[in-house]
Amino acid sequence: MTDEGEGVSVSSGGVDDRLLPWGRVQEIAGISRATAWRMQKTGDFPDPVPVSPNRVAWWESELTAWKATRKASGRARPKPFARPREPRLIETARSSKPVDKPLTASAAPLQAALGLGAPCRKPRRRARTVAPDQIDFGF
Repeated sequence: MTDEGEGVSVSSGGVDDRLLPWGRVQEIAGISRATAWRMQKTGDFPDPVPVSPNRVAWWESELTAWKATRKASGRARPKPFARPREPRLIETARSSKPVDKPLTASAAPLQAALGLGAPCRKPRRRARTVAPDQIDFGF
């Protein structure tokens, strides 16, 4: 990338160019790291340059050129992300079977209202016998 704002040609990565860490980039750009990442995804912000395995930096000339284009175009709107895909149902072996038993007791009225089958009765619990030396709390 060349910047010819004042008649001086500076290409990114040239002798007069510097690599800037995120702190300086944030001062120049005035945006958060998340915003910069989103703008990089849409192509509205310069991509970082890997400096080491866990470190990236940005060319100063690319940032100044980016800032100049932002000033020239006025208040630029970012490009929107692609529209998310529509959700789709996944066919499984169980999905094609009609529902005739409710999963829980609270689902019975809902299934009856929707006409999905006759509500089933809740199974009776067998009375537990309590030993004479044991206290029954009625649980």
